[in-house]
Amino acid sequence: MHEKCKSCGTIFEVNESILTNNIRWLKCGVCNQKWVLSSTSKENPIENTNKTEKVKQELASIKSIVEDKSKILAKTPNPVLDQKNKTVAEIASELSLSKLNENNKNKIEKTKKANEKKKNNKLNILPLFVIALCLILFLAIFFRSTLLSYSFFYFPNHTQTYIEKINSLFTKIDMPILADTKNLNLTNFIAKVQEQEIRFTGAIKNISKRPMLVPRIKILGVREDRKIIMEKILTLEDKIIFPNSEISFNKLVRVNIQNQKDNVTVKATLLKKIF
Repeated sequence: MHEKCKSCGTIFEVNESILTNNIRWLKCGVCNQKWVLSSTSKENPIENTNKTEKVKQELASIKSIVEDKSKILAKTPNPVLDQKNKTVAEIASELSLSKLNENNKNKIEKTKKANEKKKNNKLNILPLFVIALCLILFLAIFFRSTLLSYSFFYFPNHTQTYIEKINSLFTKIDMPILADTKNLNLTNFIAKVQEQEIRFTGAIKNISKRPMLVPRIKILGVREDRKIIMEKILTLEDKIIFPNSEISFNKLVRVNIQNQKDNVTVKATLLKKIF
C-alpha cells in the first residue's frame, strides 16, 4: 500500500503485512512529520488478503481449464507435436532407413538400367552375328575349292571320308567343286596304242603357292575327217597337288578301235569339275 506525507507530499510504500492494530501513526523520514494511519489503510490488509485469495482461486480455475485442454490435445494426434517429441535415436533411425531405402532404389534403378543396356547390346549384337554368319557361309561357298584343297592338305583322311557328301550337297545347289585350271599345266602327255588299249602318261604341274585339287582329264580321239572315235575321262588317284610341285600319271585304258591304220589325233584337256 502507499501512504502520502501530508506535510511534504512524499509518497511511501508500506508493507501491509507489518501493519497491526497497535500502530497508530506514521512518521515521514524526510520532514519528520507524523500523521495518523487512516482507517482505510488499516482495513487494506484484510481486503488485500481477500483479493489475494480470490486471485489464487481464479488462477487455480484457469490452471484446471488449461490442464483439461492439454489432456484433450494430448489425446488428439498431432504430427508436428509427435515430431517434436521424437528422440534423437528415433530420428536417426528414420533417417538411416530413409537413406537405406534411397540406396536400394538407386541400386534397383542401376540394375534395371544395366539389364536394359545388356538387352540392347544383345539386340545390337544379334544382327551383327547374323551378318557375320551369312558372310562366313558366303565365303565358305565361294572359296569351297580352296577350303577343300587345304582340308585335304591338313586332314586327308577325314576329308576323304566326307568328300562325297560335301560334293552331293554342292551339286544340289548347282555349285560343283571346281579345280583352278589356271594354275595347273598338263605336261609331257603321251598316248600309246597297244592293240585295243591306249596308255596315257604325263604330268600335272601346280605353279601356285597353295595346294590344288587334282582335276580330271578329258581325252578325245579325232580322225582326219574330224570324227570323234574315242572319248574318255581319266580320274587320278591323287587328290591334291602340293604348291610348286607336280604329279605324274600312267593310265591304261581299253578302247574299241576298228581300224588301227586310221590317223587319229589324241587331245587331252583338264576339266574344272572335280567330280
